[in-house]
Amino acid sequence: MKTYAVMTAVFVSMVAMTSGLVGCGGGDDSSSPTVIAVTNAVPAATNAEPAAVVSMTGTWHGGFDGGTLTFSLNLNQSGNVLSGTYVRDDGTGSGPATGEITGDTIDLTTVREPGHVVSQWHGTVNAERTAANGSYNVVAPSPGSGTFSMSK
Repeated sequence: MKTYAVMTAVFVSMVAMTSGLVGCGGGDDSSSPTVIAVTNAVPAATNAEPAAVVSMTGTWHGGFDGGTLTFSLNLNQSGNVLSGTYVRDDGTGSGPATGEITGDTIDLTTVREPGHVVSQWHGTVNAERTAANGSYNVVAPSPGSGTFSMSK
């Protein structure tokens, strides 16, 4: 606040000097000197709320291949890094989920135990980060592929 007031005073003084107003009465020697008022005007604060941060963090529920198999995915987002836990709703296993988000594109890898089933997911998420869909590839122990959709 003090810096702003000092800068304002310096600016007004500089303008007054270059305009020939300091110490003169406007060209008439019989008048008193011109007085320049300097105020400490500060721009008004706004009450605007900060923009909400959209994130993949949260619990997602979804299905594979039109919903024949369902799952839950509890994700955390830090920067563009995703991490969390994948759980098949039929009780056949769970495991870690890791990946990243770039723009509206998500890439995840899940490892489901038992059986060490490794799947790679690639998809698109909406701008609000409430719905996503795409494709998956099972890379181990036996190949397979399909589609997924999920929401939170």
